[in-house]
Amino acid sequence: MWNERRLLLVTVGILALLLLLGVNLGYRVAFGELQRSLDEQLGDQLAGMAEALADGIAPDVRRGIVGDDFDVSSYLRVHDLLETFAEGNRLVSVNLLDTLWQDPFADGTDSLTRMVNSLLDEAGQWAVMSGLTWVSPTFQWGDTYYRSAAAPITAVDGDHTIAIVRLEVDAGYFSTIRTLDNLAWWIHGSSAVFALLLVILFAWYAKRSREWETRLLHNEKLIGLGRLAATIAHEIKNPLGIIKATAQRLDKVDDPDKRAELISFIPEETDRLNRILAGYLRIASPDEHQPQPVAIDRQLREWMENAYRKDEQNRDRWSLTVTPTPPILANPDAPRQVLLNLVNNAFDVTPPDGSVRVEWGAVDHARGRLVIEDAGPGIPRKLRKHVFEPFYTTKAKGSGLGLYAVQVMVERDGGTVRIDDTAAGGARFIVEWPFAQATQTDSGA
Repeated sequence: MWNERRLLLVTVGILALLLLLGVNLGYRVAFGELQRSLDEQLGDQLAGMAEALADGIAPDVRRGIVGDDFDVSSYLRVHDLLETFAEGNRLVSVNLLDTLWQDPFADGTDSLTRMVNSLLDEAGQWAVMSGLTWVSPTFQWGDTYYRSAAAPITAVDGDHTIAIVRLEVDAGYFSTIRTLDNLAWWIHGSSAVFALLLVILFAWYAKRSREWETRLLHNEKLIGLGRLAATIAHEIKNPLGIIKATAQRLDKVDDPDKRAELISFIPEETDRLNRILAGYLRIASPDEHQPQPVAIDRQLREWMENAYRKDEQNRDRWSLTVTPTPPILANPDAPRQVLLNLVNNAFDVTPPDGSVRVEWGAVDHARGRLVIEDAGPGIPRKLRKHVFEPFYTTKAKGSGLGLYAVQVMVERDGGTVRIDDTAAGGARFIVEWPFAQATQTDSGA
């Protein structure tokens, strides 16, 4: 029991850790994919905007912004176009650069421009000068994230690059992503601490539960021993009292016939004590099992008559129906003890005007069935799973061991016992044993 529980705790702990690790790893992968997807979408969008802006400059305007054909009006038109484009697309800045990557009309180079130029490597410059669009990686400037793109403005004949448009966009959502990322790492750390605490808790609980289980089993044994001692004391009290009273009366009786009658009580009560103690020994010694063929159909009536011949209260309150069957395979004394335990219980709950019905017959070629029906109030279904437990009883003076002994003896012989209802609402105990011939045939096969 303990090893199974410990294995269960270890398995649950490992599964919890693996689940936690899997969730964290899955989150990191999903988060990284989301970040890359957003970055790619922004880069593609920014490249498209830069290309659209460069292509939107009319050919006649292109001639007037560089070289010998420079025209102030053309430059102003381009400048207005860039400002309008920046405002319409919510860009941080849009610049017109010469082929040296300088804004000829700017008063100086601001820090953002220097940051963008530091990201523009030689390969990027050659790409733009060759007519391709360049997009920077996401970078941080101050407390905000940005991305930049540059697209070439080609000559009217399309042979070479005459100018460059560069634009910057605020990638502020990366600040939110960074916050979420920091929060995710905090969650990962917290979950790791939680997992560690969970392992420690499992270890503590495993240790404590073993101590609790050991203590509980010890207490249950003490309680069981106490109940068993009280039960045995109660059951042997009456026979001992009769023997004592008989011995005391022998000194006062001179009539030989009366003395003989009194003396006969002593062996009877002694035999009764032996039967009581033998019943408890059967429970305490489950390994002593020597099954033999027992012809119940031939002995059932004899058992009933011998047991209740002198019982004036119950000798006429039972009926018996027997169908011939093969012998069963059981301990020699077990079927009789099972029968009398169940019949005595039936008499206890049957009213004075009622009777107990006993029936024996075959279920099939392999099993025989003993049925004991009483005329009592029956056993509620919710209590049926408890009536075979040791020390469980609903009687004021019951020991709670009778039905437990019945179950032990029947199951030891390979049989079964169960409870059902009678048509009148009483209890119906059904005991089944295997036939000896069927058991030997199965063993031989």
